[in-house]
Amino acid sequence: MISAAIRVSTKLASHRRFGLISTLGITLIGLIIRFGNLANPRLLIFDETYYVKDAYTLGLFGSERNWQAGANADFEMGNLSGFLDTAAYVVHPPLGKWLIWLGMQLFGADSALGWRFTTALLGTLMIPLVILIARRLIGSNFFAAVAGLLMALEGLSITLSRTAILDGILAFFALLAFYFVIRDQEAWERRLRHARSNGLVIRGWLLLAGIALGLAIGVKWSGLYFLAAFGIYTFIVDLNLRGRLGMPHVLAIGQGALNAIVLLVPAFGVYLLGWLGWITGSDGWGRNAKPSWYASLWDYHLNAYAFHTGLTSPHPYQANAFEWLLSLRPTALFFERYEASSACGVLTDCTVALTAIPNLVIWLGGLLAIIWLGLRNIRKFDAGSFGLVTGFLAGWLPWVFYLERTTFQFYAVAYAPYLVLALAFGMHVYWRKGVARRLKGRHGALVVLMVAVVLFAIYFLSIWMALPVPHFVWRMQMLFPFWV
Repeated sequence: MISAAIRVSTKLASHRRFGLISTLGITLIGLIIRFGNLANPRLLIFDETYYVKDAYTLGLFGSERNWQAGANADFEMGNLSGFLDTAAYVVHPPLGKWLIWLGMQLFGADSALGWRFTTALLGTLMIPLVILIARRLIGSNFFAAVAGLLMALEGLSITLSRTAILDGILAFFALLAFYFVIRDQEAWERRLRHARSNGLVIRGWLLLAGIALGLAIGVKWSGLYFLAAFGIYTFIVDLNLRGRLGMPHVLAIGQGALNAIVLLVPAFGVYLLGWLGWITGSDGWGRNAKPSWYASLWDYHLNAYAFHTGLTSPHPYQANAFEWLLSLRPTALFFERYEASSACGVLTDCTVALTAIPNLVIWLGGLLAIIWLGLRNIRKFDAGSFGLVTGFLAGWLPWVFYLERTTFQFYAVAYAPYLVLALAFGMHVYWRKGVARRLKGRHGALVVLMVAVVLFAIYFLSIWMALPVPHFVWRMQMLFPFWV
């Protein structure tokens, strides 16, 4: 049966339209999972209490406002008038909330679908983006489709696509920047190989990457880690490429400096545009703290930085960067047990939960693949797979230096695509060697892995989509005591 599945898959993958059809089909699967039941729970869950209400007043006034006590219940019922005249002190840049506001404009600020539309849309768009990246890194339509399916069924990414929380938006723009960086490396290698240019060149794909990184930083400051990582990545790849082509390494220094400018200038400009409402207004928090708007904005950033570095208040679901790797403390974003409620549908009583649990087959497999790729690059450098390691490290490594801070598992959604891509990359290498050595067992192992991914997704789909289930089902989904 496994052999038959392999033959069918191989035949389908050889069709000239397989790439397009598979991309559309897999994206549709991801869209259904991310948009289905999106308006439930019709409550402000977890950090939505900040971002959704901030987005609403941001759209009204150009800067955030404080809300009266108990405003959540009124807001959820459609009473949107509970904001105060005083400016709110918020510690994340405005861009992500502007994007949430766009969804509220489309479907109504009193609609949970409106709150979550933007994150669901960007979360869905990450699937074809992963496929595009995989196609360029792996060179196989079939394994690009595998990567897309893995992304469609990755639990942490699903959950963060279904909540109006900033981290999913950050993950999208960081991944978009990575796509542009990969395109830049391909174009630059062609240029050096054929033109062997010794002059400095403004690289268009890097300019686009800078814009995408500015958008990422405009959502959360942790986008800065990706800016730094991708800048270093381009320099290392350039050094390696020039060495292989017999060109002087010193030439990479000047180009690297220019690349830094090409990344930084648009990133800074786009980031600043996100603050335009605060800059052009007069009543945002701290707007008049200094004589000039730029001095006031700098002062605001100093205050926000002090907050972020000093945030150590305990939380029952906090998890540090090392715990993210094995999903030791997934974040319960919502939990409610109902009896004789319409929320249960056909069930008499039920539990509705939304928990940021990764698809563990993908998560652990991807982690092993990242480690393997890192070791592989030590032995023999490969720009594509090194990029995946770089993306993972940009999303994870900086947080190792903030272990005392209050952080959460869902922050790891920023590096989830690189685990997915690394796993697909490793599967392709495993498959290719199996074909070369006529090892049919290897093909079967990959089929078993994909079946395990799908079964895990089915088992946990209800707590990724906030679907009502009998309470005992939810208890069975809590595989470990430390998940509860």
